[in-house]
Amino acid sequence: MKGLLLKAVVLSLILFLSPSCEFKQEEGGGGSHIEPVSGGDYNSLSPEGKYYLVSKLMSTLYKGIPPGQFFNLQKAEFDMELLSKGNYLNVIKQQLSSPLSSDQRDYYFQIAEMNYNYDEFIKPPQYIMTLLWVFPLSKDYYDMWMAYFLANTKLFSPGIEVESVSYLDAHRVFERLLRMISEDEPIREIVYQHMISQENWRRFRSPEDNTREMMEIFLRRFIDEEVPKAALACKNWSLTGQDQGYQLVIDFNENTEPQNILDTTVTTCWDFYRAIADHPSLIPTVVAEIVDHLFSGLPEEEKKIIVNEVVAKKPRTFRDVFNILIFSKAYLLYNERPLKWEEAFLGTASRLGFKPSENFFRFVNRPRSWGSGSIQKLASMKQPPLYEKLGRTPIPPLDALSFAYYHKSLRENLMINRAWNADDDGWGEDFYDVLFTEDDFVNYVFVTALGRKATQEELDTFRDIFQRKNYQDKHRWQKAMLILDYISRLPEFYMLRPSK
Repeated sequence: MKGLLLKAVVLSLILFLSPSCEFKQEEGGGGSHIEPVSGGDYNSLSPEGKYYLVSKLMSTLYKGIPPGQFFNLQKAEFDMELLSKGNYLNVIKQQLSSPLSSDQRDYYFQIAEMNYNYDEFIKPPQYIMTLLWVFPLSKDYYDMWMAYFLANTKLFSPGIEVESVSYLDAHRVFERLLRMISEDEPIREIVYQHMISQENWRRFRSPEDNTREMMEIFLRRFIDEEVPKAALACKNWSLTGQDQGYQLVIDFNENTEPQNILDTTVTTCWDFYRAIADHPSLIPTVVAEIVDHLFSGLPEEEKKIIVNEVVAKKPRTFRDVFNILIFSKAYLLYNERPLKWEEAFLGTASRLGFKPSENFFRFVNRPRSWGSGSIQKLASMKQPPLYEKLGRTPIPPLDALSFAYYHKSLRENLMINRAWNADDDGWGEDFYDVLFTEDDFVNYVFVTALGRKATQEELDTFRDIFQRKNYQDKHRWQKAMLILDYISRLPEFYMLRPSK
């Protein structure tokens, strides 16, 4: 029965992912796709819709707002009374622009170091994900999130799967992105510094491969005739073999013959990389890659409209780009796409008050061939961070086996993982020890985990199940686990949905 249900979930999800969603236009036609959600837009939503809108943004950032921070839970019925009548999006914006103090930063780094375990030689992805969990919303966190997001795209992926790339290279790529993003360095300079790095050369190891990939990745430029000319400009750049540790070597035999490529003339490899960084197509290409991931469910023509509107605003930094996109109406009101594991798991975990074990981030980020006990690995879901040569695909793999591990992770490691005591991992009493009973309790769990109330059919079904199992008010955790188990099997649980 469980196997048939999982197959049904997979089939439903695949059908649900058909690129049929379109942006709604404002009444009267026209309007910008990337216009930010206004106070009026926010206030027009129901309390349920407001909570889902905020949860949608927070899940994108791998975070969540527990319902007790959004609704008044000190009542006998769950009537979704808001704690604040203001626009909560403004609260999030303020948090994302507020830096932590030095003492606060040290405190969260200490939590990551002292409370969690890591594997010595493959620590970077494990440690980075832990930091994303323990750091609160702040400018520091936003910088980390942007660096992590970008390091999982084809633009900056370290490519750990490549033989010449090490886990230390992944750390260096992330560190450089984080440092430069935090200092609001221009996109063009960040790209340039990445291209000339040893880490980039370890991913694409020869002048021919490296120069071709740089033109294709950062400019979406596919002109085969330019590759030999670019390789000639970079003829004195090379990577040593394994016996010498794959070191980038720049010798003295620099090219002196000017080459007409990239709509300009380049002579040296330094010229080549600078020409890419300064090229008019760079910003549109970088924005298009980010849009591909954030709006992966949209038809290409719709994504192009968004890209053109963002580029027209002349973004200088990655912060400019992400601020425009994740706070836009197009994203928060209308966007529909499958969630990546971090969005689905970490976002839901935050709302449920989930406590991860000291080995959780260690085990979930282990290679497929390594043991991890009962914790499902991202590698088995084909979503390992910082790993693939060309980064993660915009849509997470949804073949039957990959999605089976994805579902298993959400269901077993989160949704039915109750903490039995204060030291145990899982969600605990703070989540289910509320005043609500009967239908109000069911709706409370639904809104927390799924962002919507239960349908009448779902309410009737759970009421019948609770009666047959003789569940009383004292059985709240049993009720919660049963509801969460059901939600884990719904296709919509794995989707970013339009806000209503």
